[in-house]
Amino acid sequence: MFFIWLAFTLAAAIYFISGRLVTFDPEEKLTGKNSRLVIQQLKEMGELEGVNLSDTIIHFTSNNCSCTQYSEDHKNDINKQAGLDGFNVVNINLPAHLESIIPSTPSILIVNKNEELLYFGPYSIGLACSASNGYVETVMQNYAKGYSSSLIMHDATGCYCNLD
Repeated sequence: MFFIWLAFTLAAAIYFISGRLVTFDPEEKLTGKNSRLVIQQLKEMGELEGVNLSDTIIHFTSNNCSCTQYSEDHKNDINKQAGLDGFNVVNINLPAHLESIIPSTPSILIVNKNEELLYFGPYSIGLACSASNGYVETVMQNYAKGYSSSLIMHDATGCYCNLD
């Protein structure tokens, strides 16, 4: 009886977990894009009109995205470090149906002092959206040491809400 219960529990867990794991860029909006083009297309969004992107971190979330709740702690940690490093922080909530280069939320854009892309993509991979499986901290630490990454992360799987 125990083995039947264990098998059922395992099957249910796999079913629910696999339903939350999605590809960040399923339509390959970011594939082959260079960082300058990504910045240019993002600047064309109405939400970023008139925003100085110099040393800026932009958090993109969307309405009714259940994955946002899993990234809140990670987002708060990033904001604390951003404040210490002199970055501006901007939060943008996007509609679920948006024609743009942003494939999914929650996602993040990090721009250096010259308005050049340091990172664009998800906070992390996997279900939890935690700092332990993320790229953002590494990019910020490297930038503080004088390295610019220009990393566009499109090949990731985790808890994301794809935009139409």
